[in-house]
Amino acid sequence: MGAERAGVPLNSAFARNYEVKLLESYSLVHPTEKLHQFPAQLEEGDRTGLYLRVHPKNSAPWIGFFAMGFESGQVASGIYSCPDSDWLCVVSGGYAYAVDVTNPQHWLPIQQRPVVEVRVVRELKLLLFTGFTTITVLGESQRTWTSERLSWEGISILGIQGTILHGTGWDAITDKDTAFEIDLSTGKSKGGARPTLK
Repeated sequence: MGAERAGVPLNSAFARNYEVKLLESYSLVHPTEKLHQFPAQLEEGDRTGLYLRVHPKNSAPWIGFFAMGFESGQVASGIYSCPDSDWLCVVSGGYAYAVDVTNPQHWLPIQQRPVVEVRVVRELKLLLFTGFTTITVLGESQRTWTSERLSWEGISILGIQGTILHGTGWDAITDKDTAFEIDLSTGKSKGGARPTLK
């Protein structure tokens, strides 16, 4: 995928029909390559982020600017191949974007903000985006879902057996971590800790 820059891992666990390279700055962009921004309408504060050159196998290369969510060591950044070989996932300061490299105007934001960890599950063809209280999953055909709340603040994934993810979530009432399970094939969960609505 190209050289890895400090703090921005490049993960190509899934097969991909493109090459991607992280650019140090916009000054390295070739003037003939079209620039796409994610999100398309940038807020005033969205001036920092990641620049990538994406070269699909059967079409012209393009440049993507992926706006950063937060400048913090607690949130994730990285570049990931997706379960679908024409799609790319970019996580920039806790904000995640999935993009069709053959048509960059076809993209979707991952509804987990901020993302604090990304985990590749090759056997199930999934990307997992862990937040502070829930987990969002991206699968084939860009199917996404988000778990129920699993924690007051803080999730740890302990492992995956078959389709069952095992983890713990912090419970503010007991000040302890509480076990939970998620069936990654259905999205249904049990256990965990969540504030009770009154």
